[in-house]
Amino acid sequence: MDTDTLEVICADIGSIPRERFAWARRLPAQASEAEHDPTSIEAMASAIIACLQAGTPVAVGFEAPLFLPVPEAPDALGKARPTDAGAPSWSSQTGACVMATGIVQAAWVLRQVFGQVPEAPVSLTWESFAAEDSGLLIWEAFVSSTAKGEDHEDDARIGVEAFCLNLPAPGDPELASVPRPLSLAAMICIWAGWPVAAEDLRSGGVLVRAQPVA
Repeated sequence: MDTDTLEVICADIGSIPRERFAWARRLPAQASEAEHDPTSIEAMASAIIACLQAGTPVAVGFEAPLFLPVPEAPDALGKARPTDAGAPSWSSQTGACVMATGIVQAAWVLRQVFGQVPEAPVSLTWESFAAEDSGLLIWEAFVSSTAKGEDHEDDARIGVEAFCLNLPAPGDPELASVPRPLSLAAMICIWAGWPVAAEDLRSGGVLVRAQPVA
């Protein structure tokens, strides 16, 4: 895969009615300003569709938990993921709210995309995406604490930059420590319409962590 021409898109998840949603992209916009409105979820979906229709692979990140640990020990259920690294865990009030909002927003975007380009393959690991050299990669952006920017659009941009800095093999090594992961990303893709292998439901996928600002 030519990572220099890979389009990377990231959404900072938040309430749309309260204007807390924003997205950013790596490559310069080539269409109308309306299609690239950074606060419009419709514009984000349109940008992904346009890329796929042009044959450009797209890595789409959502700044929300996209996998959960399901440890065998019952007293460990609900504990923070190893990848949470001191940030509010997925099961905290803040984390759970972002997760729930992220699920429906990601599902909405991916259903729009599938409706227009159902033939585009979807990947949940970097290895399968690089081998396919086309279609869509779904990844989790982790932008927290001192890595955060000044506003929602800034956080989305930081997510894009973190992914690009991790090329050509993006991902957090702490994923290997997550016990029996349950992939929300895989569940969302199935709901949107893509056939997803059963093993993908038990994968952590791709998580990219933005580094704290010095």
